[in-house]
Amino acid sequence: MIIKRWNGSSFLIFLISIAFILWGGAFIYKSSFITIDNNRSFSLFDDAMISMRYAWNFSHGNGLVWNPGERVQGYTNLLMTLLMSFATLIFSKSIAVLFIQITGIVFMLIIAALTMQIAGEIFYKEHSEFHTLLRILSFLCGLTYYPLAYWSLMGMETGMLTMFLLGGVLMAIKYVRSKDQKLLWISAMSFGLAFLTRNDSVIFAILVWIYFLWATFEPDKNNGRLLQLAAPSGFYLLVVIGQLMFQYFYYGQMLPNTYLLKLTGMPFALRIQGGLGFVFLFLKETAFILTLATIGMVIHFRKEKFLLFSFILTALSYQAYVGGDPWNYWRMMAPVIPLVIILAMDALITIANGLTRRNSFRSGLAPHRAAIRNSFVAASILTGMLITNWRFLPEALFQVNPYQSIRNLENVNIAIVLNEILRSDATVGVFWAGSIPYYTDKKTVDFLGKSDPYIAHLPPDISGSISWWGMQSVPGHNKYDLNYSIVSLKPTYVQGFIYGSQDLSQWAAENYVKIIHRRIPLFLLTDAGGILWSRKNIR
Repeated sequence: MIIKRWNGSSFLIFLISIAFILWGGAFIYKSSFITIDNNRSFSLFDDAMISMRYAWNFSHGNGLVWNPGERVQGYTNLLMTLLMSFATLIFSKSIAVLFIQITGIVFMLIIAALTMQIAGEIFYKEHSEFHTLLRILSFLCGLTYYPLAYWSLMGMETGMLTMFLLGGVLMAIKYVRSKDQKLLWISAMSFGLAFLTRNDSVIFAILVWIYFLWATFEPDKNNGRLLQLAAPSGFYLLVVIGQLMFQYFYYGQMLPNTYLLKLTGMPFALRIQGGLGFVFLFLKETAFILTLATIGMVIHFRKEKFLLFSFILTALSYQAYVGGDPWNYWRMMAPVIPLVIILAMDALITIANGLTRRNSFRSGLAPHRAAIRNSFVAASILTGMLITNWRFLPEALFQVNPYQSIRNLENVNIAIVLNEILRSDATVGVFWAGSIPYYTDKKTVDFLGKSDPYIAHLPPDISGSISWWGMQSVPGHNKYDLNYSIVSLKPTYVQGFIYGSQDLSQWAAENYVKIIHRRIPLFLLTDAGGILWSRKNIR
């Protein structure tokens, strides 16, 4: 029996896994680069590199900080940062980055397996004759949403978060069916780990607890059900309270600095307007599978289907609430796409069953009914994924470099030359707060304020000068004060003097000098003591 199963769907799943591992390896290679010192280097997405700097400092005895001696929480992904700390403790800086990218491949394979298992739990009765097809398609489609793969392999916490959310959902559905208490505990632990990965995942944990109460409510046994929920709920609350207390006692405030940066000061109506504009772009791009998912939820309505659909609605609502995102790679919606895929497949199976019951299938085509239904479902869901991924196909097929990898090369090259010409007491001022600070180890000024409380407390620029992707003012990038960051703090190196509505070019011409070192242009503070001006190839 085991051999027969392995020779069927399991063997195809194994081949799909191998194919994805090879694709992931090619992606990592394509996102890497040869730097000016003729070494192959690796870099994550810039925000992930901010977490890597926290991780490096933590694993090397400086504390969980961005700048040693400054306790500011500029990350929102504690568990991912701790994983990065393990990598930075064991490996060199560049290889630690590579390690994190490889873990992204592992996260994606686990996500695919969990997607397959959730599909099995949802459809184990309704579509038993489609079991093998659902098993293969759900696993495959769990790997083929490019933004989810992109963020996972570029070091963001998206893959880790998705893994824990799907694990929690799977255990929740299993618990409702079996009433096995240990499944409830595993679900609570999964959502606890999701909270440690990103605090805002609490909104999804609330949905699952509502689902528990709704799906298990029995008037004559209700007290017993509530008692079953009490201990796991208490455990989850302890995780939440524990992290909030850690943040308060370690950083001096309960919420991360990034919360102040992104969610304070912006007029509510303007933030929602920008968020809706951003979400509308996502809805346009995913309309095909979202429409199918909605049909799948409505047809043969069941509570577990509504749980999946509620995750989708909540992710969209939350994205609108926070005002959008700087990058249209849908990192906040990507974790719910596996659930969209499951519901979309349900709709397609129902449609296929309806079509093959027509009169034409009672004659010559009847013997081929199963093959036709399977082909229709497979072709439709794969077409849907193709449509959904259409904008990303050049990257997915390696016709172009992964998003921002060219800028990563530029920033790592800058870090290399800064290490050659700056003394240890020099300071660095950046708009891109990831790769340059990570690879230089210099005290850094973050112009956009993720690790600067002063910037985070400023009112946002709502003039329209920081606007894209349907947002009039982009959260996380709309607070800045170059007079404070550059004129007052005078970093030894400055990445630029123009941002938004501010232009310090005239002042900079009198206080900074543009030099070229190994063909890399740099702006350095005139006559600064932290610069090795004697380097022969500085001009």
